[in-house]
Amino acid sequence: MHTAHLSVGILNVDGYYNDLIQLFDKGVREGFIEDSASHIVISADNAEELLRKMEAKAGEERRREANKKRRSS
Repeated sequence: MHTAHLSVGILNVDGYYNDLIQLFDKGVREGFIEDSASHIVISADNAEELLRKMEAKAGEERRREANKKRRSS
């Protein structure tokens, strides 16, 4: 599965989604979720941190794509 440019943001206020996040981690450990796909899930305790993390991830993706285009030119 191609997962580039996909992100899922989880606003985990007061640990509400801890069990869901642990389920994703367990899926990776047991081989049900590919490690490369697990990186699409981004979580944070507050909205400001979540947006910062998602913006950083988007920046990484843009740099990766730019490097890929430069190499193929």
